[in-house]
Amino acid sequence: MWKTRSKLLFTAGAFISGFALIQMGMYAGQHIFGWKLDFNVFQICRSLLQNYGIGYMVDALSGLVFLTFGIAGVEAIRQCMATRAAFRRLRRMRDLPLTEALGERYRELGADRIWVIDYAKPAAFTMGLWKPRIVLSSALLSLLDKHEEEAVLYHEAYHMKHYDPLKTWLLQMCATLLFYLPVLRHITNHYKIAREILADNEAIKRTGSPMGIGSALLKLLRMTPANAHLVNFAACSSFAETSINYRISRILDPQQEPVIRLPWRSIMLSSYVLVMLTLMFALALM
Repeated sequence: MWKTRSKLLFTAGAFISGFALIQMGMYAGQHIFGWKLDFNVFQICRSLLQNYGIGYMVDALSGLVFLTFGIAGVEAIRQCMATRAAFRRLRRMRDLPLTEALGERYRELGADRIWVIDYAKPAAFTMGLWKPRIVLSSALLSLLDKHEEEAVLYHEAYHMKHYDPLKTWLLQMCATLLFYLPVLRHITNHYKIAREILADNEAIKRTGSPMGIGSALLKLLRMTPANAHLVNFAACSSFAETSINYRISRILDPQQEPVIRLPWRSIMLSSYVLVMLTLMFALALM
């Protein structure tokens, strides 16, 4: 169920975001490069605004389109720079003997895909957009027993295998850019919950028990989260900073599925925005 829910959430977020951004791209291309395109929602909005004598809104519409792409470009560059800077810092902090030992123990996860850093606070996360890596702190490993260590590794390996830092960052950026479609924010939050539960499920499946992932999570919760200070603004999937209540509920009672309430207000508001665009489209064809 959670795998299906995760796919539906990502598909819905990608479809809504993709439709809006493609329309914006068509609008921008038509006015910058002179593309001859019909049935563009934003071009229809522009024509309607001019026809109804509120042409000053045309500049606002154009500003929204170009500002969206400008912010997207800046955010993409900032994310790439933050990720590179975080990896450089973490590379200097690596505990090579522990990294080699853990890499040998979990060889099936891939060569040089697990880094152990010399850090005084417990930390576990998966970071990287194109080639994600699992990062664990030496302080965390000193707290965990073998069963808990396996659970944390397999949890993070699920994020690494499915490129969760990249997917989550893309949804988060689209939710920020298209702020007037608030349902995207809720889709992103629910997607994060689904990915964490699926990663927990993978750890439980690989270790054969929920005890390891549960006790490791509780140990990390007692400590102050330090991941934000380690990676700054780089996209990552953190072991103990997302959807804690849902995960604890499921670990304590695997038979009880957590109930996620639909954000009806945001759905209605976003639907209203889309309906208004559709009406503008219909009026323009009359």
